[in-house]
Amino acid sequence: MKARNIAFGSIYAAISIVLISSSAMFADDLFLLIFASLPLIALTDQFGRRMGLLAYCVISVVTFLIFPLRISTTIFILLFGPYSILRDSFKNKKVLNMVFHLSLLFGLASLSYFVITYLLNLNFKYSVFLVVFGFFGLLLYERFVEYFVRWYKRIILRQRWM
Repeated sequence: MKARNIAFGSIYAAISIVLISSSAMFADDLFLLIFASLPLIALTDQFGRRMGLLAYCVISVVTFLIFPLRISTTIFILLFGPYSILRDSFKNKKVLNMVFHLSLLFGLASLSYFVITYLLNLNFKYSVFLVVFGFFGLLLYERFVEYFVRWYKRIILRQRWM
């Protein structure tokens, strides 16, 4: 790995850690978790899956050491982090890409839901409502990520210093 890649990886990881920490401080805010996954997506698109996986491991360990067993930390480690790394599979085929993204997103969401409810022993009062609301939220998250990646590739990657 080049030193430039490691430097950008650490900068993007630090931004994600700050956003996850502020999400944990502000009553487990999901919007900050969504924004915390964007630097990891940009890092994976720009420098490859290997650098994204390394940054994801660093982010996961640091946030788990700072805020152990918090909902925001668990959701990032189980849902937003792996999705950020694995979303660039099946890039060339449009239909396979959309099916893969949605199945990956909902599979990771159901995994994080079961981990939060059963392992952390949290009982959600309106779980059916939360699942339906979460379904639409994940669809919006997928669209938001697609628009962010388009913007990032069009605006940021055209700069000379990148």
